[in-house]
Order: sequence, then C-alpha cells, then structure tokens
Amino acid sequence: MNKMKRYSLIALMISAVFATPATIAKVYKWVDENGKVHFTDKPPKQLKAQPEVVEITPKTTRSASKLPAVAKLEPIKNSITGDAKTVVLEHLSIEYKGNPDDKDALGKTYKYTREAGRKVDRLRKSDNPPASALPCIQAGDLTLHNANYIVKQVDFSKPFNEVFEDNGYAIPADKTFALQKNTSIDLSLAAVVTDIRLSHCGSRSSPDLHTFTQNSTYLKVEWTVFDNLARKVIFKTTSEGLDDRFRKSPRFSGAAVSASLAFRQATEHLLAQQEFIDILLASPTLDAGFSDLGGSIMDMNIVHGNPNTKFVSKTGKIEKASVTIRTAGGHGSGFVISNPGYVLTNHHVVAENREVIVIMDGKEQRAVVMRSSPGRDVALLKLERRFDSEPVHIDANEVSLGEEIYVVGTPLDERLDFSISRGIISARRVLDKRNYYQTDAAINPGNSGGPVFNSSGNVIGITVAGIFTKDGGSKNINYVIPILDALDALKIEAK
Repeated sequence: MNKMKRYSLIALMISAVFATPATIAKVYKWVDENGKVHFTDKPPKQLKAQPEVVEITPKTTRSASKLPAVAKLEPIKNSITGDAKTVVLEHLSIEYKGNPDDKDALGKTYKYTREAGRKVDRLRKSDNPPASALPCIQAGDLTLHNANYIVKQVDFSKPFNEVFEDNGYAIPADKTFALQKNTSIDLSLAAVVTDIRLSHCGSRSSPDLHTFTQNSTYLKVEWTVFDNLARKVIFKTTSEGLDDRFRKSPRFSGAAVSASLAFRQATEHLLAQQEFIDILLASPTLDAGFSDLGGSIMDMNIVHGNPNTKFVSKTGKIEKASVTIRTAGGHGSGFVISNPGYVLTNHHVVAENREVIVIMDGKEQRAVVMRSSPGRDVALLKLERRFDSEPVHIDANEVSLGEEIYVVGTPLDERLDFSISRGIISARRVLDKRNYYQTDAAINPGNSGGPVFNSSGNVIGITVAGIFTKDGGSKNINYVIPILDALDALKIEAK
C-alpha cells in the first residue's frame, strides 16, 4: 500500500473513534496478485473480484450518562433555639430499588484515550490535575457490584458530620481513651441508598480508583431516624444528592470524592426539611414548670423505716418503688425516695443527660435530673408525675459486718426488672477517701443505682459498682454507697 493509502486508513480509523454522533465507516479488504492483504478506504479500480467490506463501529466519545437534576436546598441552621439533639449516622447500605438486570440503570464506565491516560498516569496525588476535562471513550456498563465497590471506599460519616456541624448542630466526639465518658446520642440515623447513578472515567492502566478520575454521582437516600431514649423509629424521609463533575477536570480518587459530595448534598437536603428540624429542636415533653433543673426540693419527705419489719413482707411495696432508668446510651436502676416523685440513682447512670425515661410497673414516664454529684456518683431525679404509692424507707444506722442484705435492680436487660439478689456486708472500705460497703451479693451491669436493703426492708445504700471478669462475669466483690453519704452529697437532709 502506498503512503497516501496508509495515511488515509489511519485518518479514517481516528475519525471513527472520535465521531459524535457515531457513524459506520467502511474499509475495503482485498488481496493483490502476490497474495498480500490490503485495507483501503476506497475499493481499488482494477480488481477482478469484488473486495470484502469490513465495517468498523466507532467507540463512543465522552458523553456521560444523563443523571437526574437535583435542586439546591439550603439547610435550616440551628441559630435561634440553642441546643439540639445529638445525631450520629450509624448505618449506610445500598438497596437499589430498580431492575438489576437493566445494565443502563446505574450508568456507564469510560476510559481515557491513550494520550489522556498517559498524562494521568504521570500525575501523583500531590500534582495539580489538568485544568479541564480529558477525552474519554466509553468502555462498558456500571453494575451494582461496581457501585458497592465505590461505596466501600467512602467514609460517609465525614460529610454527614460536616453538614451538621457547619449548621450549628452537635455531633458526639469520638472517645480517645478507654475511661473517657461516652456522650449519649439522642438520635441514630440509618441511610439506605435506593437509587444510584454513576459516570466514571479512569486510566486504562489503573485497576483501582486511587488515581485521577472524572466522575458524576446521583444518590437517592431513604433516611430512618431512631430515638435512642424512646427506643423506636420516629421519622422516615427521603432526599437526593448530586455531584456532576464528569465533564470537568479530573480529581484524585474521583469516584470516592464524587460519592461523598453527592451524599453531602443529600444530607443538606435532609437538614432542609422542617419536620426533621422540629425533631432536632424539640423541647422536652414535660409538664409546665417541671424542667427547672437544680430547683427547690422543699417538698421532699424521707421516711425512716421500722427496724422490726421483714424484707420479704415488704417486697410488694418495694417493687412499686423500684424503677428502671433508661438513657439514650443504656439503662440502670433507681428507687423512689419521696412521694412528689423524687428518684435516687447513680450519676454514671444518667451521665450528662438532662432528661431520662423512668420505667415503673411496666409504664414509661419522663424525668429530669435535679441534682447530681459525679464525685460521689449519685443523682436525684424528679418524675413527670407524682408518685402515689409508698416510697422506700431508709435506715440511717451503721450496718454490721456479716449483716444480710438484699440488692434490687434491673441487671443486664430491661426485661429483668425487679431482680433480687442476696448477700452479706463483707467489709467496710475507703476508696478515694470515700466510704463504701463491700458485699458478695450478685451485682451485674444494669444494677447500678438500685437500692440495697437490710433484712428489715429498709434502704441502707445504693449499688454503685462491681469487679467483673473479662467476659463480664461477677467476681462477687461489689460496692455500695451508704445512703446517708448519698443524701449528704446531694445536699438532702434526712429528717
């Protein structure tokens, strides 16, 4: 073939690759008298047999899959009402609701042309990417498997947290140390991606996504809001997010960046919904005048018990006055010490919560923290409603070593409320300059804050801690705060 013919064929093939819209180019294959095969863009004039026509289907040039449009919605900032509930993204998954057999549903994958690919391959993460988009050639379809792979590259909690923090809402800080207090989380959110559309263009020589790529991502997210204090789902909604950068300059790890930005916009659209904001900023649902933290407790009346009664004869009354205390982060125990609805428990049970749920006789009601002493690990709550049954009675006398005691509480699970264990006073201890009773009575997580009774059925202390094995089992070395020490720490006078 002469040089002119060869150049003509090359030019034809190049034009086929970059043609938009796609056309069908014809190339003629023929054999000369010496048996040599030729390819030309025109049939030879002097040839006895008709030449074979070879059809070339050009590859599609850069034209990303059309993604749905998403309007820009501004988040509603927390700038007026003060503190809001704390929120955490606990779960994200893809549950594509479309037809998984529809290959065009999720989008297309593209590859840079050879020249563009070589240019990208020379870039490092620290290099400045090209200022404009590079030419891409369609390479195939994006599947649900591809989408899941991309999603695994993204820490979606980061854009989620950034949106909330940027708009004045609290995000619980990560614990750094094992003994650092874990701030309770009011609301846990689950995000399910029900629709996802992608366009991805990357280098031919790079098998992963950690290089410069051009991407667009659309996400439709179904949100479920779980109230950790109420232990139930309280809200469901959907929002959309879009990052449309396929036709713009490459970004390092562009697929992950694009998915993250699309999810960020979906989070902003969640935060633009007034119904969700009302949940975040909802004030405590308590009676008027009930949320005066640190208010007067002049109406408290503590009763000293009769030393001649028996614990077993008072279990019915004790059960009514024994409570389970639920917080967003777990549960503990407590007991009613005065009829207006005052409840004693441990400080570490309520932690930094100002409001908790108290479960008594199978019914829930809210309570607020009136006073708290972190050092002595005791707290005083007030119920939303008056307590009309008989509160517990106390015994202010010093206990004797070997004296029989009864521990009441809700160990391990809320369903195990009003569990009783029996033991003795094993020792008196001073730990950190504070007095404790040591007991061998069985105490488990969840018992904290519960009452400890003597054989007369009168409260002599509050369960506070136990020493456990690595697998959570009790070693029968447990501690009780003397009741008078607890009242004194809360500045409550036991008349």
